[in-house]
Amino acid sequence: MKTAVTTENAPTPAAPPSRGIRKGPILQVSGQLPFDPAPGAVAGTTVAEQTTQALRNVTAVLKAAGAGPEDVMGSALTSPTPPTCPS
Repeated sequence: MKTAVTTENAPTPAAPPSRGIRKGPILQVSGQLPFDPAPGAVAGTTVAEQTTQALRNVTAVLKAAGAGPEDVMGSALTSPTPPTCPS
């Protein structure tokens, strides 16, 4: 049986998917954007600030499902505009 994970501590997804799905002992967290759930706006202006907020959102979904960062087996990070890295 699948169980949707919800929390007020992560922004509401723009698309129909839930913040996360649990099936048995497996928890899959959907992609999280850098929105601060309180004002509902993008947090910060830098890649670092926005990445931090996205990870806060992931942590909030994990916590709502009874898990934490120590339970994560893998993750992926994507950026619509990759940051420029010095050579």
